[in-house]
Amino acid sequence: MKLIFLAMLLFLWVSPMSMTSTDIVIRINQNGFDYVSNIQRELLQKAMSNISFPFPTTTKKKESGGLISRIANNGDIFGSGHSMMDKVMNINNVKIHHVKLPKLNVKLVTGVGLHVSMDVDFKMTGKHAILGDIEIKVRGTGLADIMLSKTPKGDPFLVVTDCKPIIRDMDIKFGLGLLNTIFSLFQRQIREMLCNRLCQLVPSLFEEINEDFDVFTEKHNFGDNLAVRYTLSKKPVVTGGYFERYINAKYTMNKHMIKHLNDDQDFTIPAGLGNKDTMVNLGFSKNYFSCLFTTYQKSRGFDLEIPSTHESLANQMSTSALGAPIPEISSRYPQPLPVDMKIVLSQTPVVTFQNNQLIVQFAPYVEMFVVLPYSPDRYQHLLTINVGASLVAALHVEEEKLKISVSLQGDLKLEFASISFGKCKSKPSLLSEYMRTVFEKAYLPYINEILSVGVPLSTMPNIHYINPVIAIEKNFAAMSFDVRYE
Repeated sequence: MKLIFLAMLLFLWVSPMSMTSTDIVIRINQNGFDYVSNIQRELLQKAMSNISFPFPTTTKKKESGGLISRIANNGDIFGSGHSMMDKVMNINNVKIHHVKLPKLNVKLVTGVGLHVSMDVDFKMTGKHAILGDIEIKVRGTGLADIMLSKTPKGDPFLVVTDCKPIIRDMDIKFGLGLLNTIFSLFQRQIREMLCNRLCQLVPSLFEEINEDFDVFTEKHNFGDNLAVRYTLSKKPVVTGGYFERYINAKYTMNKHMIKHLNDDQDFTIPAGLGNKDTMVNLGFSKNYFSCLFTTYQKSRGFDLEIPSTHESLANQMSTSALGAPIPEISSRYPQPLPVDMKIVLSQTPVVTFQNNQLIVQFAPYVEMFVVLPYSPDRYQHLLTINVGASLVAALHVEEEKLKISVSLQGDLKLEFASISFGKCKSKPSLLSEYMRTVFEKAYLPYINEILSVGVPLSTMPNIHYINPVIAIEKNFAAMSFDVRYE
């Protein structure tokens, strides 16, 4: 049952194949698979202790409910049907007891995938109709090669490409003594049965795992109406040191796919990326962040209406505050009047990597309206100004989500788009400090609140990222972390 964690590690970020640009490269190092071996040995040993060998004379329909429920019900993960033991030896109530796994290794093999080797010691008991109780002690080794493949539709699944069980030692005891010839017959038939069953066991485990893994290819929701789905952009690569996959992020808004202008440049990461002692290394491309910020922009997530009553801007949202740097406004409105503001990000944000920083260029326009309390036309357009802002994005991981916060870098670039208060000889740069205050006290806190929801990195249950470390490289963002299974 707990082999499912091995599959989880393989399926990390994986879902249906699509020939698109690569947004994320995920590299699982040998350390990760060593961790799997260490924690899975005891868990798999416990699960195998609950396995029984029912051998009725009629074939029973396959039970539904997945691997976990099948083990929970009666330990039958092999299925039922006719066997050589049914017809020749007639042994009933065969069960496995006292399972020990002295060794469980998972190794990366170039061109093969995963090579799993497992030493198993266990005792089987059963009842023979004539000879009474039977006890069988077995020591063996299971060898299997596992590779990530895909269906014709592009759905990923794990496939066992090779299986070789080796029965090293066997000791059989009956309630009654047996002649050597009969003993040899039983030993030969039990050896054949075990080899067949063990090689049926491994594919059946992964068959159930593949069925249960449908949940991991679903969309992951974030925010009110956004979702992301990670897909394979091309086939994985296996080397002797790591297992590497190339991932594309697809975003939807209200269940409709958001189209992005993907960067045609193929994204890869250096062979020596990150700390080799960590289990997992990730590389996020510029295209990944461009698509993410574009998704927020197209969903209108970065648009903001600021009323004149905004608490953080209590002394700023009036004609008198605007009239201080722009005298023409004071001339047009000698009596102070409240001002409402609307910030609209109509242009796609531009993402770049500069000096080991992730930079996001925002170019919203800001509309200002004078609020006339006693006029039929309550809102009177004052001005519209185009703003160019350079934002530095900081990254961190929390609860398996990538979270971003932004802050201003340098001065704002301002340009009047339209003016409704008459002729204006003042330069828009005179509003720089005013607009900076609006951004720092209202707009950026709002953006950071939106971004604080975070984008899910994965939805695999019981897996947690440990000690994530993020660094901004020349052309990508790198993240290294370990994993913990609970």
